[in-house]
Amino acid sequence: GKDGEGVIKMKILQFVPYFIPYPGGQERYVYNLSRYLVKMGHEVHVITSNFPRSKKFEEIDGITVERYKLIAKILRNPIVPGFLTVPRRFGKFDIIHIHNEHAFSSIVAAYAKRKKDFPLVLTNHGQLKFGNYLADAIERFYIKTFGKKILELSDAIVVNSVSDKDFLTTIAPKISDKIYVLHNAIDPEFFMKLAKEAEGNKWTIDADVKILYVGQLIKRKGIEWLIKAVKIIKNSTNNKKIKCILVGEGKDRTYFETLVRKYNLLDSIMFTGQVSDAELVWLYKNSDVFVLPSLAEGCPTVVLEAMYFGLPVVTTDIPGVRDHFEDVAILVPPKDERALATSIVRLLEDKNLAKSLSKSGMKLVMEKYTWDRVAKEYETLYKNVIEKEGF
Repeated sequence: GKDGEGVIKMKILQFVPYFIPYPGGQERYVYNLSRYLVKMGHEVHVITSNFPRSKKFEEIDGITVERYKLIAKILRNPIVPGFLTVPRRFGKFDIIHIHNEHAFSSIVAAYAKRKKDFPLVLTNHGQLKFGNYLADAIERFYIKTFGKKILELSDAIVVNSVSDKDFLTTIAPKISDKIYVLHNAIDPEFFMKLAKEAEGNKWTIDADVKILYVGQLIKRKGIEWLIKAVKIIKNSTNNKKIKCILVGEGKDRTYFETLVRKYNLLDSIMFTGQVSDAELVWLYKNSDVFVLPSLAEGCPTVVLEAMYFGLPVVTTDIPGVRDHFEDVAILVPPKDERALATSIVRLLEDKNLAKSLSKSGMKLVMEKYTWDRVAKEYETLYKNVIEKEGF
């Protein structure tokens, strides 16, 4: 309906496998998008699973959240029988927004769309890789069959990067004209609040040079090449005390700890585990270089965060990263510890280069990658879908 100024207020349903407090990037994305849509005057309803166990109904920052009981998780995907009753209520909403074509919630919505038409928007959060042969084979089969059907049934599809658009178009060639590239984003207000808290932090890290990594401790992130690069850097810079700080948890942590011992780097590499948001901000503000040596990424939020705090970034020259950060970061080939070491040393020695990357990175994030901008783009997209399909 319209309000007094003739602005169209929409009722939006986000139908998702998980929601905060579940600690994933996708959950934070849906939360931030919903919060900004509410700020813009829309009504947002989230229907999700009750994992981790939470209230059946609650309101979080103006978002109505409703949770159904999960009975099993298959390949991290929650199976929730209550989701089957949700399509009966689709008519109450102006737009139905699902996330990832492999989610059980997305399958339910797409199946309902075959029977009865309603405006359906799908956001794809990057290609799903488990790093396990069987699980990856199942996912490949799935995307070419069910996944393809869900892509074709959606009225609009949002991806994080041009590479993801190309990938989905090879799966379902017919969909290329309804794919939109919208960026990942950060919430500057949230960080400004945290930066205040972080100022009181009494942390000290005894080092002349601090190299920061933030993310899961899994092999896909390329951490072993960062460890090898630290060995090279340590041998080439005499007298300087170097600390490489690895923030996060993950199933390959012991593998990396073994490498650190093998290369005699116990005094140069520290594992912090998970840290609080305020501690993370303190690390962003007090480090010298941010490094993300990944082998595969969409549009990594940690790079946006590091740039927001003015950290110069060294990352890998891979699709997704290249699409977004080609001009504001140093890109090196994946799995190449020499190139990684050389680029890190170059940034530490060339203060002008570090400053100019820091400036251009901050500018890029503030101009293009903030939630108020991305939420406005979604608002326009929702309106176009409603108008174009004549709903």
